[in-house]
Amino acid sequence: MDLEFSVTEIISGNMDDVREIHYQFEEFSYENTTTGITNKKERRSRVYDTIITRKQYEFLSENLRNVLSFENFVRILRPFIMGYYQDNQLREAFQILDKDRSGTITIQELCNFLPIINEFATTEALKNYIKKLDIDADDTLTYDQFRSLILKGIGRDIICNHI
Repeated sequence: MDLEFSVTEIISGNMDDVREIHYQFEEFSYENTTTGITNKKERRSRVYDTIITRKQYEFLSENLRNVLSFENFVRILRPFIMGYYQDNQLREAFQILDKDRSGTITIQELCNFLPIINEFATTEALKNYIKKLDIDADDTLTYDQFRSLILKGIGRDIICNHI
């Protein structure tokens, strides 16, 4: 199966005063099927559409502990959704998530970011996902493991509820 995707990002305001973010992620999968003599390429698509305003974020995060500011949330969300990063975006996202400055991101630190965008991103679900990258099995992500999570699209899978 071949997989393609496109992501559209719309930010209202500027990065220091974001009012609303809108991501539309469209995923296309192609599968070759053989029926008798003919070969067909079957196309399937799924669309994920997310709009979050500052007001919604503040309402949703009201009862959470260790919540991020909306600006920091956007700084982290961007590479997760886009699957790539520019300049120091990924290093900045890593440092924001690494609240205890240990040089790693714990499952709990990741859980402080994800429930806003994906209510099904439980600690157990994340542990299972992180096992794919956590070579030393310590339930933490180093910067390189976090980078791999972003570049392989695993972060986007978590956000789009593929967990």
